[in-house]
Parts: sequence; structure tokens; C-alpha cells
Amino acid sequence: MRRDPPRASHSVSTPAIPTAGKIFADGTLLELIEDLEQPDGLTLLMWDGQKQVTARQAEINGQSYIPLMLDPGLRRAVRLPDSFSLVSSTAELFAELIETARRFTDLSETSCELLIGFVFASWLADCLLIPINLLLWSPIASETARVLRLLSCLCRQGLPLSGFSARNLALLPAELQPTLLIFRPASSRRTIEALSICGWSGFHTVRSGQFGEFIGSVALSTECPLPDRSFAPAIEIAVPVSTRPLPVLDSRTQQRLASEFLPRLLTYRLTHYRGVACGSPDVDSTPPALQIAAGIGACFADVPELRDRQLALLAEVSQVEPNAGSADPRVPLIEAIWARSHETGRERLYVAEIAADLNAILSLDGHLPLSCRMVGGLLKGLGIRTLRLDRQGRGIKLSASVRRQVHDLAATYDVPSRAELRPGCKECSPRQTLAR
Repeated sequence: MRRDPPRASHSVSTPAIPTAGKIFADGTLLELIEDLEQPDGLTLLMWDGQKQVTARQAEINGQSYIPLMLDPGLRRAVRLPDSFSLVSSTAELFAELIETARRFTDLSETSCELLIGFVFASWLADCLLIPINLLLWSPIASETARVLRLLSCLCRQGLPLSGFSARNLALLPAELQPTLLIFRPASSRRTIEALSICGWSGFHTVRSGQFGEFIGSVALSTECPLPDRSFAPAIEIAVPVSTRPLPVLDSRTQQRLASEFLPRLLTYRLTHYRGVACGSPDVDSTPPALQIAAGIGACFADVPELRDRQLALLAEVSQVEPNAGSADPRVPLIEAIWARSHETGRERLYVAEIAADLNAILSLDGHLPLSCRMVGGLLKGLGIRTLRLDRQGRGIKLSASVRRQVHDLAATYDVPSRAELRPGCKECSPRQTLAR
């Protein structure tokens, strides 16, 4: 039996429901898009899998829908496509976005691919059972800010924010489905916990005095890795200091990128949401790393080569578990400090020394070197505070408490050398006795 496509409504029998996007049981989709001819600059795009209709008010299954009313400041901040356009293929669009990431950032090839994987996942966040989130970290604020600006031009309903707190989340309209792009969130565990529950399908919370789901992805930028796994599952990317002049990513350039890519990414959503909604596996009982892989795999199910490449990269750089191995730079970092802490007469350790040891280990596996500032960020993320030692620079004093902390971290992160017996070490002896 032929199903009529959604249509604009000419008569209203019940109050219209404001929406920022919705997928109906029969597969019909509503999407909030930009229309500068309207007073609020918004309209709805309706799609039934074959045809699209744009209208200020839509009637589907006897119910009317209108665009969600947004605060003027929020409306200016959220980027929306103004239409949808043809996409030759997912692979070609992915390749173009990779080239864009290479041009405007100094991220490694692997990081660029994972970043663009997150972009695609943001357009299907409401179809996935688990969120695909992103953690960017660098002690250089301008580096992560640049990446977030780029994401604001590409992600679904990208909403750049700064200094975000748990209280701010309640101020967002319950019907909005943004990708939160948060620059340096408030340093509180409550904030991270609030963000970590976003995007879990089927779970409701109170926002703006209403019960509702938060359907959207989250990208955080911090100055160092988070000290725990409360934001898992998340793709983690260390943003290096740029080694070359990068193109200016000002408001005009951002608007140009948004105009070029958002309509095409909307088309990706329109042509993939049915398959992802039906094919997204139940991964509640799997480890976090596999949960991310399942979600990303569903987003690229139509391009096996691209899907397999994303899964291989996730497996290579997964940092979801403390014992993730050498892919996590914190493991060789602790290894280096642990070894140095056993040197006879060693009372202090400079960050430059730690960086040299760490980069020597990383080079064996072909990883790019980390700067002293990034090593300092890693140390801070582990809870090891540095201080200025003398004219030679910053470092750590290997006091008894710091040595205990290093040994505890070695046990937590399963550093291989911790199993070696170090005669005379007061911290190793108790652990060796327990191990036996």
C-alpha cells in the first residue's frame, strides 16, 4: 500500500508541537533547518525516504509540528543547514572532510580520521543506543579551540560553548538535539558526570523543568586528560602544538565551510538514519571501546572499507581502559618516571627529561613526539603536579609521597616494569610480597 508523503498543514485541530527534529515510527523524519526568510530564521524539512518538503508547519499522523522557538542568542550560536544537497558517496564526502581537517589543523592522519568519524556519528546520534563522544586535550588553549571551531561547521546542530557547567545543561531546551562543543568546561566532577549521561537512548532526565532525553553528541576540550573514566565511552585525541602556519578560521571562513558541508551531511543523515536505527546493535554489556566501535561501524555500514578503517583506528588508539597498552601515552610516561625513580641518588626529575624518555619509547612504535607542555599536561592529568625546580625548568621532586604515587599509578595502569624486583625500594617490596 502506497504511503503518502508528509505534507504541510493547512488546518490545525490540535496545538502544534515545537520540535528541533524527530524520527517517527513509520520512518518519516523532521529536521530543523535554516530559512532566513522566516522571522526566526527557522523552518522544518520533512522526509519520507523518497521526497522532501519544506514548511513552517507540518502535519504527520494527525499531529501538527512547528520549529522549536530558540532564544536569540542560542539561535545565533547553533549552526543549521539551509537545505540538503546530493552526495556522490559517503566515501567521497569523508575524503573531502579529511582534507579539510588536514588544512585547518595540524592533527595527525589518524586523529583527522577519528575526528571526521565523530562528525558523521553526530548526524546519527539519535539513532544510536550509546553516545559517540569526543575528548580533545592540549595545554595550549588555542589548539583545541581551533578544532572545536572546525567541528562547529560540520557537526549536526553544532553548539559551541565555554565554561560549561551542569547547571547550564538544564537551561537548554529539552527538544533541542545539539552537538555540544565545549571549550574548557567547569572543573567539577558533577559537570563531567552530567555530560557523561547525555546521548544514552531511552534514559530521561529533567531539563528546563521537563522530563526528556538529551539526544546529541558531546565534544570536550580540556588542558589535560581527564583523571578518571567518567566521560567514557569517548574517542580521545591529543591536539599537538601546530608546527606550521594554519589558515585563518574566522567567522567568514566558518560560514563558508558550513554552507559547503552541512547540506551534504544532512543528506547523509537522510539516507542513513533508517539503516542505523534498525541495525544499531545492543552493546550495553560490551566494554566501552567496543561500544564506540559498534556505533561507528553502524554509521559506515554502507562503506565496508571505511568502516573497517575506523574500527582499526579505534582499536589502535583506544584509551578507554587503563591497561590499553602503549597506545595510551600515559602508560610509557609512567614507565619512564617509574624507572627514573629507582635511580640511585635521584631526588628530582625535569619535565624535559621525562619528555625525552617518553618520546624515545613512543618512537619505537612510530608515534609522533610530544612536547614538554603536552607531557606536563599528561602529568597533571595523572595528578602529578610539577613546579619550577630551578633555571633549567619545571619538574617533580621525588619525595616519598610522589614515589608512592608513581608506584600506585604503575599498578593501576599495569606498567610492565612494576613486576621487576628493585632491591632497596621501600615501595616495591610490599607489592612484590603481595604479588607472591
